[in-house]
Amino acid sequence: MDISQLIPRDNEKKKKKSGGFQSLDLSKNVLRAVLKKGYKVPTPIQRKAIPVIMEGKNVVAMARTGSGKTAAFLIPMLERLKTRIPKSGARALIFSPTRELAMQTLKFTKELAINTGLKAALILGGDKIEDQFAAIHESPDIIIATPGRFLHLVVEMDLKLSSIEYVVFDEADRLFEMGFQDQLQEVLNRLPTERQTLLFSATLPKILVDFVKLGVEEPVLIRLDVDLQISENLKTSYFLCRTDDKTAVLLYLLKNVVDLEKELTVVFLATKHHVEYMKDVLEKANIPCSYIYSSLDQMARTINIAKFRTKKVGILLVTDIAARGIDIPLLDNVINFNFPFKPKLFVHRVGRVARAGRSGRAFSLIAPDETPYLLDLHLFLGKSIKFAKPDMQDEDGVCGTVPQTVIDDEADLLHSWHERYFDLKSMLKVSRNAYQQYLKSRPAASSESIRRMKKFSFSTVEIHPIFNDDAELEKNKMLAKMKNYRPNTRYKLLFKEPSKGCTRRNHLYNCAIKRLFLSWGL
Repeated sequence: MDISQLIPRDNEKKKKKSGGFQSLDLSKNVLRAVLKKGYKVPTPIQRKAIPVIMEGKNVVAMARTGSGKTAAFLIPMLERLKTRIPKSGARALIFSPTRELAMQTLKFTKELAINTGLKAALILGGDKIEDQFAAIHESPDIIIATPGRFLHLVVEMDLKLSSIEYVVFDEADRLFEMGFQDQLQEVLNRLPTERQTLLFSATLPKILVDFVKLGVEEPVLIRLDVDLQISENLKTSYFLCRTDDKTAVLLYLLKNVVDLEKELTVVFLATKHHVEYMKDVLEKANIPCSYIYSSLDQMARTINIAKFRTKKVGILLVTDIAARGIDIPLLDNVINFNFPFKPKLFVHRVGRVARAGRSGRAFSLIAPDETPYLLDLHLFLGKSIKFAKPDMQDEDGVCGTVPQTVIDDEADLLHSWHERYFDLKSMLKVSRNAYQQYLKSRPAASSESIRRMKKFSFSTVEIHPIFNDDAELEKNKMLAKMKNYRPNTRYKLLFKEPSKGCTRRNHLYNCAIKRLFLSWGL
């Protein structure tokens, strides 16, 4: 279908499709770009925020990564700026906490502004400052920047910001967590008072609330309940296992459950040392992967993320700090190697999948010391934990055990690698030491959850349904081996023949074993 057919003509009454972008009274240029991107229905944050922003009001919106927040502030911005005005100075300013998020925002801005002629510039720390001087001199309409480098340019160039009329603080809580408060306050002091200010944040910490009180006049707060829930299209699975078995379980999932050729999967790990160790393990298992952590060289971060985005690899190993602000639109799976210690952190992680009507899966590996956090999560979501029962078929939302038989091969493989490769064994030791430090800094679960989990008998929990077929197959293989087993060595007492009573007991034992095999149909 021709996209132009969906755009109302100037001499016709606009048809407002219920729930569609056509109902937002967008201009032809912007609507055409939105539809070309394949967007049909606004997300909840877009539906609620765009009309308010287009009225010119200041907005504080609570929205997590993956909620559609970027379009929620870009679309009204483009409607306000309309078209390029050469040599007028920048009119819109967008602050991002990380390079990756800023680069994503620039890409999205260019796609939505393709029919407007508006020009955008990217100002990031780590890039050549001479090139950024030149970019500012070209008088872009929109500046997308990280705060530190932008303030540096403002001071060095004695840059006047009187033309700015639209300011966005994207992932504002993250901006303040990273220590940009002073730079942002200094920029605000240089901006004209007659401006529209927008803050998008996953949370509202006190430091951010104080900033809003001082720098944003009469803001409208937009907060959606869906930001505290998980998508209905997301299927979750919780696997109870020992800490030392987690790597074997992860290998099993990647080899047998995840489709490595078609799906994109993010694995969350506790520390950068876990990321480095797991990278080497997956390489030895011939599973292509990419990885990022906060202290990784910027060039390596950019290259590794690009590999994952372009599907050259299907696995991305990350820490929570590094993953913040990285948006992968078509993500299929999230694996929590280390269970998050805060319910909102879990929601933020898994909120990256099952978006825009797509389905997705979240797998969580849970060690005994992490079970109280699992209860905290379910209390937060208002749900009870659904423990696995015999013959249970439904996998969604179920918490179950991992049968040893299905991970024995992976465990044996890991053991052989540790014996063969000294570097891998050393990295394992480093990651274990790092985990002990991580445990010391990890916030405790609620006292009620700790108390309840201490009383719970996990021996009653059955195998998770996702493993049922494999566990049954492994059991049958083992029984077949037992049936066909013939010892190579026969032992005989050297000094005296066995007593009649002993012979009788052996005969009864052999008969019992035969009856057992017959009952199994073997």
